Amino acid sequence: MHPKFGGGAATVRAPKVSEQIADSLRSRIVRGDIPAGEMLPPEKQMVEDLGVSRPTLREAFRILESEGLITVLTGARGGPRVRLPDLGVAARHIGLYLQTQGTTLADLLEARAEFGAVCVRFLAERCTEEGLAALGDCVRAQREIWEAGVESGADFARWVALTGEFHNLVALHCGNKTLETQAKALSEVLGASRAVSLRRKGDPGAFTDTSYIPGTIDDYEELVRLVAARDADGAEKHWRAHLRSASEIVFRNREPDSVIRLYE
Repeated sequence: MHPKFGGGAATVRAPKVSEQIADSLRSRIVRGDIPAGEMLPPEKQMVEDLGVSRPTLREAFRILESEGLITVLTGARGGPRVRLPDLGVAARHIGLYLQTQGTTLADLLEARAEFGAVCVRFLAERCTEEGLAALGDCVRAQREIWEAGVESGADFARWVALTGEFHNLVALHCGNKTLETQAKALSEVLGASRAVSLRRKGDPGAFTDTSYIPGTIDDYEELVRLVAARDADGAEKHWRAHLRSASEIVFRNREPDSVIRLYE
């Protein structure tokens, strides 16, 4: 017998029954056979239909819940409810992996600049009128906040939220789902890392220094103009320069070679 397949060698582990059930349900969920928001059959019925024990079924539910594919509701009318896959779950796993690899803030921001620039090239080529209108509305809302006066942390938080929305709109309307997913995942990792930084040391310049806000809004308005003009080369060059400048603002409060932290 070949040493890889016998004679005391490690054997391939057969999937547990709970894993097989989770695999089957997962496939049905991602194919859309079980729509988001729909409740799975009652536990008693599933136990009888599948011929398994309650603990085995519940273990399958825990697997799917950890993947963000179901939410287990409590109460008389509770049970597992199907939900769409959550990009935030994937982003947390990506962030955890990057942290264990010692990934630096500079590394992450460099990747965002390159992903973002490609997204913007596609945006200029493919953006719909609806997408262009959404981008314009977002920038106008930012301008209104600035002109009304950013005088508190709440004002600043509203403006920051709109910048996140603008970046998500760029990804959403670039016309490429893979790039959209990658860009949004990187954005979530950056946001989570920044939240940890705020908790750890306060990030003192986060609100007190707002001098960069007008220039940022100007850059957003220029991007919308370039996209409306279908100037893909100009939009890509402009956005890459903007994202690199934005990185320098981040570096005012954090060291470029600091390792990103999503978990302390």
